[in-house]
Amino acid sequence: MRCFLAVPLADPCLTAAQRLQGELRERVPDVRWARPETLHLTVHFFGVIDDERVATALEIMAPIAQRIAPFVVGLDRLGAFPPRGAPRVLWLGSVRDIAPLIALALACRLELGAAGFEIEARRYHAHCTLGRPRLPWAADARAAWDAAAAEGQTLMRFTASRLVLYESRTASGGAVYTEHSSMAFDSQR
Repeated sequence: MRCFLAVPLADPCLTAAQRLQGELRERVPDVRWARPETLHLTVHFFGVIDDERVATALEIMAPIAQRIAPFVVGLDRLGAFPPRGAPRVLWLGSVRDIAPLIALALACRLELGAAGFEIEARRYHAHCTLGRPRLPWAADARAAWDAAAAEGQTLMRFTASRLVLYESRTASGGAVYTEHSSMAFDSQR
């Protein structure tokens, strides 16, 4: 199964992010937009792993989720990866209200790495993928994205209350993410 761990956006942020994505769809051409119903902040990408490894990952992650209290995440800016050259990912993110999310990602990396899972070497960057440009991306499409990103965004906040293991399936119109397992943040801290 191809899968990843993520914190799903929740209302009121989910509705605001979906509205923003719809506005961007009107302004920025030549983008394969992410399915709005499953907008999320990826915590760890596994790639393809078998059912036994999925079960092991869930055993590792459940206690981590139980130790975490629900936390507020704020999203308020647009960006692209890579930041220079032809972008492959267009995202919504923030530089504030993300310390608990970063701590969660680092705890996941530590425990999953100790169990032999492949771990991302790059610094964790909390973001919600909104879309992926169709390459080669026309200059006018890039200019429209850059103009939207320069405008700044109204702060969208939500309370992160769970960690989800999503299964990712390739489909026409983009990947389809199905919730496989959900782990509530339970700490009463």
